[in-house]
Amino acid sequence: MGSAMETFAQTIREKVLLTPYGAEYRPNIWGAGWGIQSFVYRQYWLHRAFPDLFDAAPVFSALQFVLGVHPGNNTASFVSGVGSNSLTVAYGVNRDEWSYIPGGSASGTALIRPDLPELKNWPYFWQQTEYVMGGGATNFMFLVLAAENLLAR
Repeated sequence: MGSAMETFAQTIREKVLLTPYGAEYRPNIWGAGWGIQSFVYRQYWLHRAFPDLFDAAPVFSALQFVLGVHPGNNTASFVSGVGSNSLTVAYGVNRDEWSYIPGGSASGTALIRPDLPELKNWPYFWQQTEYVMGGGATNFMFLVLAAENLLAR
């Protein structure tokens, strides 16, 4: 099993080095915020179980990504109501009100041609400003707690 974990850890290190964001980022037409949060959820537990093989740095990098360090000329936090510049008009359960639910997590910057990457302030681009309470939001809350836990060690 040690050899398999070492190989897997090396694969993750290589994927993380492919981007300047310090987390596995595979852009598609939809934003990558949820995928990065999901990746870090697994990365945190791998680091806890195998600290010599799996680095904790992607946890902090992913948190920075979700809070504004991501591609394009926008610096918006993908978590509505969190950060000094967050998505506050989003496609969610109250989308027709041009409002948001604080803590909802959006997938993030979409790669829509011809202006890619972009983050338009319009809630009906569901592939980038759709926010969810489960999945993305719970992963974000976990990400914050994981970063806090790692800093306390």
